Amino acid sequence: MGSLTGVSVGFLGLGEVGRPVLRRLKACGASVHATSRSPALRYKMARDAVDLYKTPGEVNDRVKNGIIFLMLSKQSLIDAFLNGEDGLLANLNPGALVIDLGQTSPEATQRYAKLVEEKGGHWMDAPALGSEQDSLEGRLSIRAGGRSEDFERARPLLAEIARDIKHVGEVGSGQAAVPTS
Repeated sequence: MGSLTGVSVGFLGLGEVGRPVLRRLKACGASVHATSRSPALRYKMARDAVDLYKTPGEVNDRVKNGIIFLMLSKQSLIDAFLNGEDGLLANLNPGALVIDLGQTSPEATQRYAKLVEEKGGHWMDAPALGSEQDSLEGRLSIRAGGRSEDFERARPLLAEIARDIKHVGEVGSGQAAVPTS
């Protein structure tokens, strides 16, 4: 594993694949700030010494203009974490990079990117494919869509969670490159 010491990362989505990804980033030295609506998951992550907050807005306050990962299984969850008075968009810092590691429709990806850009942030779709075991071992596969400078900014973090990483074009390209089930 590389060194991410001094890197501050936000993480929303602590499911079966999200938790191991978050743990890998933490093990590499990143300062990880996360939230979950599930009290049981918050308890599990607190045992791992992850900085947990009640709302996405609080995570954003900690990360400032850093990188915030979303690893959410449903579009409704992305909507809930982005919107509302305690959502990411309420106080997104200019320069923040929001990376969607989940599988989202290309159309929704374009809409989310526009909302984030209106706040001065950047959006990258980077669906992470693989099993829980793949995430534990840093062997996920990622096809990223977004600005090339955002991809380069995220590359050190992505390299800790995936072995097969490719930048495939503009926002939405990563989602379009993923086979639908």
